[in-house]
Amino acid sequence: MLAIETSRGTLQCGTAIVTLPSALVGVLVPEKAEPAAGVPLGLTDKLYFALEDAEEFPSDHHVLGSTDRTATGSYQFRPHGRSLVEAFLGGSNARALEEAGPAAMAAFALDELSSCFGGAIRRRLRPIASSAWGADEWARGAYSYARPGHADARARLAERIEERVFFAGEATSTHDFSTAHGAWRSGITAAEAALKALG
Repeated sequence: MLAIETSRGTLQCGTAIVTLPSALVGVLVPEKAEPAAGVPLGLTDKLYFALEDAEEFPSDHHVLGSTDRTATGSYQFRPHGRSLVEAFLGGSNARALEEAGPAAMAAFALDELSSCFGGAIRRRLRPIASSAWGADEWARGAYSYARPGHADARARLAERIEERVFFAGEATSTHDFSTAHGAWRSGITAAEAALKALG
């Protein structure tokens, strides 16, 4: 029987599936600290604008912000035909914008989009939602990347411990890493193995 101590008491179970992000798995399971360090979390945040008179743009129209600096964004107009603009902001730029807050994130994107389409675009865009994965205490990043020479860390992170503790999540996927479907498939694999172990 496994005993997992939490701030709300001790949980007892026959098997467990750990699905923490790689930034946190080594905290709960020290044996996984080294492979987790090989596939740390990168940072990508999203920001959504409602777009007025969206029909002017084709569906899934893609635009880059500044092309002469790394602090830039990538913008998708009318994703799946919806009246939205989906902004992707990454790396140190995303971290700085998270710290500055949602209004600063929206202002940055509006400045970039105005440089692409002229100032009139501002009146047609209204920020409606944004993410801040780096600031999320349960995530501390968006999705994993393998450090140079550490691609094998994904398989080692997925290795079970004593047929009782199983691991899942996109960072454990050797083929579908950094994706939602990779996380889902790894969860199915871990669940099937855990059920088999319970006999």
